[in-house]
Amino acid sequence: MAQVLVAIPDLFFRAKVIETAKALSVTLETARDPDEILQKVRAEKPRLVLMDLQAAAVRPLETIRSLQGIPVVGFLAHEEAELREQALAAGCTEVLTKGQFSAALPALLSRAL
Repeated sequence: MAQVLVAIPDLFFRAKVIETAKALSVTLETARDPDEILQKVRAEKPRLVLMDLQAAAVRPLETIRSLQGIPVVGFLAHEEAELREQALAAGCTEVLTKGQFSAALPALLSRAL
């Protein structure tokens, strides 16, 4: 069972999450599109989903609406105030800027333990 599902297409951020998860012994799965996200949520029942809110491939707002009951932490560029509000309205538990996400990553992953 994966503790965290990662929907982050950006290789840099995904690699950062994977390495931090390894260091903390957090089990994770990655998903690249909404269908894969929903399939893995059903199969793995993760405790947390981490999502790039600016990644069109994961259709973040639509996908978040489908993940009711599972905490979702999303990140975006700091200038995306409207997207932040839309994500929260869709059910995103927490929205961070990329910098905040990077700084908080160990704590975020530790929540899933």
